[in-house]
This record gives sequence, C-alpha cells and structure tokens, in this order.
Amino acid sequence: MGVLINDASFLNDIMLVIVLLLLSVFACIFRLNTPLFGKMISNINAGEQRQSIFETTEKDSFLFSAFMTFQTLLLISIFIFSATFKSQHNPYPETTFLSLGFLFVLCFLFFLFKKGLYAIFGSIFLESSKIKMMFTNYQALFCTWGVVLYLPVLWVLLFDSYIFLSFIFLIISFLAFKVFLSLRFFYIFYNKNTGFLFFSLYLCAQEIAPLVFFYKGMVYTVNIIETNYTWQ
Repeated sequence: MGVLINDASFLNDIMLVIVLLLLSVFACIFRLNTPLFGKMISNINAGEQRQSIFETTEKDSFLFSAFMTFQTLLLISIFIFSATFKSQHNPYPETTFLSLGFLFVLCFLFFLFKKGLYAIFGSIFLESSKIKMMFTNYQALFCTWGVVLYLPVLWVLLFDSYIFLSFIFLIISFLAFKVFLSLRFFYIFYNKNTGFLFFSLYLCAQEIAPLVFFYKGMVYTVNIIETNYTWQ
C-alpha cells in the first residue's frame, strides 16, 4: 500500500535522518577542527586580549562558527516542532518542511534580535574591547549549548513515552546557558559605575522581555500550523 508522505511516523523518521546527518557533519568538522572546538570552549571565559574564532576572517574559522550557529538554530527548531505535536498526540501536518523552515527563520530572527540588543546596550555602557569580549562569550556559549541540544532532540524523536524528560533536560540546559551568560556579563560590568544599572536592564530587557515575546511567537506559530492541518 505504501506510506503516505504526511504519515506521522514517516515524517518523524525524516526528522531523525536530518538530525543524524547534522550529527555526522558535526562529527567530521569536530574531527578536522579539534583545535577550533577547544578554542570555542575556552572562549566561554575569554578575556579582552584573547582572540576569538568568531572574529577571524580565516575560511576554516568562519565555516566552523557558521555551522555551529546553524546547528544550534536548526536543533531548536526541530525540537520545538517535534515535541509540540508529539506532546499533543497530533500527526505532523503536510507542510512539515515549510513549518520547520518558518520556525528556523523565527529562531534566527530572534538570535539576531538578541545580538542587536547586546550591541545597543554594549555601545552605551562599554568600550569596544569589552563589547568584543561580550559577543565572544555569548557566541561561544550559544554554540556549545547547541552540542548539548542533541540529547533532548534525539530523545523526542526516538521515544514516544516520557517526552517530558526531554523538556526537562532542555529547560535545565537552557537555564545553565543563561546562568553562565549572566555570570560572564556580571563579570564584565561589576567594576563599572554603571554596572548595576546595566545588569538590571540586562535582566529585564535581555532575558525576561525577549523570552516572553519568543514564547508568544511560538504559540502563534503552533496555532497557525495546527489551523493549517485542520483545514487540510
């Protein structure tokens, strides 16, 4: 009889293949660029004088940082899409790849929005060297978090039961990412006269408000996907 293209199990297998291909590419890049990966980890705690792989113009460094960013955004999109429909026991819609692409674009715009906010606040409170250090720490933490995302994404794709465990792991990893990022920012601003003011603005404008807008955007996106599936 064959398998319909909009069959939930078939589309789940496609998602799994995409993640495994992404993991294979990451493994190859890691094998060929082990020093760059080690430098990325060290950039989490980078100081003003340390050179970041995310600021170099070398081809290998640029491709490595671009892939690591792409990997994080794609894994977030796949997790949101798969976990939403599995937790609601709904089959995937026929517009799976369109919906996944829309989620990826939304995550990418949110990523750029956050970097734009960092640039605005940094230009007000910091000198250029401190701004570079802030972006270096943020980019390194974001890309490192992307590697951790393989665990909850593979869990939600491989197991139909205990999906809440993947949510718990994702939330814990996200909170750890935010805690490390906040500590780095506090270290950057703690010795400034305006440090307390900036840190207050950072917590309100950078962490609380954007997450509220992102959550509302995710709810709106899921509603659109579900409405489109119901109509079809």
